[in-house]
Amino acid sequence: MLMRTLALLPALLFSAALMAQAPAPSLGDRVKAERPAVEKLMADLQYPEALKRAESLLPATKPVFDKTDNQTMVQSSAVYMDICQAYRMAVETADAAGQWEKALDYAKAAKAMSAESYAAIQDPFTKTAAYYTQAAARAKQVLEENDARIKELKGKSVLDPGERQELDLALGVEKELVDDTKWVKFFQTYLEVTKRETEAYDPLVKVMEGKLKGEADQIADYKAGKGDKLKWVEAVVSSPAYLEAQGDKAGKARFLYRLAVLDPESKKVQHQLDVLLGKVPASPVKAAKPARKGKKG
Repeated sequence: MLMRTLALLPALLFSAALMAQAPAPSLGDRVKAERPAVEKLMADLQYPEALKRAESLLPATKPVFDKTDNQTMVQSSAVYMDICQAYRMAVETADAAGQWEKALDYAKAAKAMSAESYAAIQDPFTKTAAYYTQAAARAKQVLEENDARIKELKGKSVLDPGERQELDLALGVEKELVDDTKWVKFFQTYLEVTKRETEAYDPLVKVMEGKLKGEADQIADYKAGKGDKLKWVEAVVSSPAYLEAQGDKAGKARFLYRLAVLDPESKKVQHQLDVLLGKVPASPVKAAKPARKGKKG
């Protein structure tokens, strides 16, 4: 008689993983739906407007990671991944809009959430994956040991009640092997994806920290302003070479939006932005006046 392997976890785990298909859209669905509009605003250099749309997706408070059981941890992990994706879009738009401090905060928040999620599931999901790996191995062993008998039963056109029961048990073990393998992949994938998330935000944090430090150093080194950021902005925006050094139109827009964040009251910065965005014509270059001739004696 064939031996049965241990039962599977409740199928609720799969329904939890498929929650995005429920009538109420998940945050991940909303991020995907909003991204085209955000990308259009970015392409049009409307970076502050893109940031507002991205920020509208961020939750007011961080949900608690529910560690009650595997089902709740799958749900919480999925929710945290969605929130991290929303933060990623907020980082991208905040960076472009010159809101570097916000971009850094959002990158750090995403990094912390992904780390919390991975820390919560690492041990239980590793153990669960190991359990199903062992269960699959036991099922495979049972099938291999009874391979000849199973083939014999499957080859019969008519089975007596005892043979029917024996074949049903064998078919049950075959199904359990498939299911066990599926669950191993399910939990291992969650672990791998969540671990990658914990590493995905380090570069963003480092980039934003580097940009802020580089800017702070430039302001501190500006001797004429003695570290005054407003005087530094005035000097930078008054030098055409700085703007030209930013490369294409998008680079120049990012540069000017950052200056506007540092000095929101600067009319020169706003004028340069308006010119770049085509809101006002560029100031005509005044022709140099000819030198006045001295009176003849």
